[in-house]
Amino acid sequence: MAKTKDEDVTWVLDYCKEHKSIPFIYTTAEPPEPHLQVPHTTRGREVGAYLSYITDYYDHLPRYSIFIHANHDQWHNDLFGPETSSLLPNLRLQSISAHGFINLRCTLEPGCPISVNPTTPTQTDIDKADIRAYFAQAYQELFDVEYADVPAHIGNICCGQFAVSRERIWMREKREYERMLDWAGRTNLTNDFGVGWVFEKVWHVIFGMEDTL
Repeated sequence: MAKTKDEDVTWVLDYCKEHKSIPFIYTTAEPPEPHLQVPHTTRGREVGAYLSYITDYYDHLPRYSIFIHANHDQWHNDLFGPETSSLLPNLRLQSISAHGFINLRCTLEPGCPISVNPTTPTQTDIDKADIRAYFAQAYQELFDVEYADVPAHIGNICCGQFAVSRERIWMREKREYERMLDWAGRTNLTNDFGVGWVFEKVWHVIFGMEDTL
């Protein structure tokens, strides 16, 4: 979890106490809030916190990791209302084991079946220098692949809240996550918001799912 200075995370502390879970809360405040984890970069909203957690604890990951936003109410929470504390008790660990990666949102829209076309950006995206116009380059740098390996279409369930098994995280070596974290902190292809947007489109790919879900 990435926390801004003004966000109240009491709700997640209560949840973790009740469910015998350990919270890993990363502060994005400057200077960092005391007693919280400090991410290796604060760019990309939650991206720095998520990847810092993976690289910090790669060799000692719990069986399941749940990546969530600090704000209690999220518009993209669906089946159990906007409060994440209502969603989490309905998360089935058996489902994480079976699939390796699951998005915490169930409604397919927005994002499915296709949310971005890396190799065919629109002229509008090009004219506006939108990150969509550079998505293929971002994909190459994130995954260390050639242009020929960039998928023509990517589709995923919206937004950056999901659960992943330890085994699925370990399908990639630690250095791969370190490369992604470095990209998030250093890229000049886009701004802070754009970094977060890029990762929202590829978290499922990072954790071994098909390009289009």
